[in-house]
Amino acid sequence: MIRPTFKLSRGGAIAAGLFLAVATAIFAWIFFVASKNPADSGESGIILLPFLMPWISLIPSEWLGLWIALGCTLLNAFILYCVFGGLRFRRR
Repeated sequence: MIRPTFKLSRGGAIAAGLFLAVATAIFAWIFFVASKNPADSGESGIILLPFLMPWISLIPSEWLGLWIALGCTLLNAFILYCVFGGLRFRRR
């Protein structure tokens, strides 16, 4: 039987950390642009879509938009961590 186990992975931590750092930088830039331009209706937020896909398309309503975006970004970072060495399969 094959069992998945988690392990500490330097490569996974680097990949997930870079992903979260870039997403945070873009998020801060969007807030900076929105604070300087009061007529901004949020179209600059389209840049965050690659960080939220495909999970954001499964959410029917957007009334918790900021929290859903944060959750989707963290889920994608976790998947990157697993792909880059955080998940190991063992035979038992």
